[in-house]
Amino acid sequence: MRKTGRIGFVLLFGILVGFGVRVHARDSPSHSPSPHSPSLGATTTTRPVTVSEAKGVDRVRLCVERYPEILWLADEHVRVTEEARATSRDSYSEQLFGKKYIEFDRTVMTLHCLKLILDGGDDAYRQFTAAQPERVRLTGESFKALHRQGRALLTSGLQGMSESEMMRAMEAALVLGDIGKSARARELFKAYGAQAPDHDDFYGEVVRILQKKPDLCPTFGSLTSGAQKLITRAAHLVHYGHITHMEGGPDMFSELRKSGVAVDFPLILTFSYFIHICDVAGASGHVNRQSSLAYTEPSHLAIRGVLESCGVLANPDKTEKDAYDAYLAVRASWLGFGTRDRTDRVLTRMGAMLRLFTPEEGAVLRAAVATLSPGVQSRIIEQLDVGGGEEPVRTPTYMPAMLINLANNPRLGVSREERLSRAVILGFPFIARVLRSHRERLARLEADPATPLCFNGVAGVAKTDPDALGGEYRIDPEGNVRLSGMW
Repeated sequence: MRKTGRIGFVLLFGILVGFGVRVHARDSPSHSPSPHSPSLGATTTTRPVTVSEAKGVDRVRLCVERYPEILWLADEHVRVTEEARATSRDSYSEQLFGKKYIEFDRTVMTLHCLKLILDGGDDAYRQFTAAQPERVRLTGESFKALHRQGRALLTSGLQGMSESEMMRAMEAALVLGDIGKSARARELFKAYGAQAPDHDDFYGEVVRILQKKPDLCPTFGSLTSGAQKLITRAAHLVHYGHITHMEGGPDMFSELRKSGVAVDFPLILTFSYFIHICDVAGASGHVNRQSSLAYTEPSHLAIRGVLESCGVLANPDKTEKDAYDAYLAVRASWLGFGTRDRTDRVLTRMGAMLRLFTPEEGAVLRAAVATLSPGVQSRIIEQLDVGGGEEPVRTPTYMPAMLINLANNPRLGVSREERLSRAVILGFPFIARVLRSHRERLARLEADPATPLCFNGVAGVAKTDPDALGGEYRIDPEGNVRLSGMW
């Protein structure tokens, strides 16, 4: 394999886990910041929001002023991710608009988490973790590792960028990443050929359009050429969330392998991964606008495991299956499962989707599956075991959101173990039914193989009417799975 790929990834991984290394930007022909690059104390129009002293709603107003596309998410026609209930009182969207806009609050929270991570101090750590349960609280050591990763990117000189320009690139990537959820954005870019149903696919299309027409997005157009190139290279590189929750098979790594980024441009992989970390950290901003509920210590370990599996592809002789098997082995070991047995492989995928991390949780999962009839167990294994490498062309989306909403539904039990068992009993037979019918439709050429299944609507139903999963469903032309009553 190429030594540069291996060395680059070793440095990348070392930053995340806490080795005190400094990364130099060999990923770009231009190593040094431009002499005309603004410093952190540059003009008010180019200063990153991250370094602003503004707090609370004043800081949010600054975010809106600097990155107007955030307002596209403050709209009733936004595709909301149906995970967790919006319980944050006096949210920023309510303060600004008199109404709650979940995706707006989430995006604002990702920018807040970016600020805390780049700060890296004790107060920032306490604020980041204040609302996290003690048993899963992100450790101080892990938080410092995130800080070091962010700082290494800021000082890398990647694409010739200064620290200020890199911060702006980070902020812009977080703002634009969910642009596909906005009906306004979809209407705007439809005229230029962007029409993918999946919002991540749509973002990939938009970024390609912006390379030629950057002024369509003020946020993108205001960036330096180096920042624009970085966002373009990093966009839609790999769906880390899909890998984290094992929503698909080896094909989840295909785009990353084809790009060659893990081999030749590991710092671009670092950037895209760091953006994903901030995105995860702010995912529950509609529930808590001060502290990250989502980026806990187990989440950190899972994300580190994904990074290790992506690093497998730093060796050009390795395949997507090698990367997938590496992560499968990590998740299986946490739950007390193996990887050679079909049932254990499927249990591992199920556990990842349900965000389980311990042998005790693995035992609850195995016991719940054992209550299902042999026929149902067989159908689940048939659909979820990727040992043979047979998966839908596109990874299904939002299966974990549906399962998590079931597991958090108080109607399904008093204890966490009760709810988890019921989530397994209700959720996975439904998933197996849908996946099987989807494969049959693909075989009959009745479905577009390029359109992924989307369980987001069902995830919303799981919060209010979990028993509906036992009823009829259909799949619409955009891949949305719809239950009876959603037609």
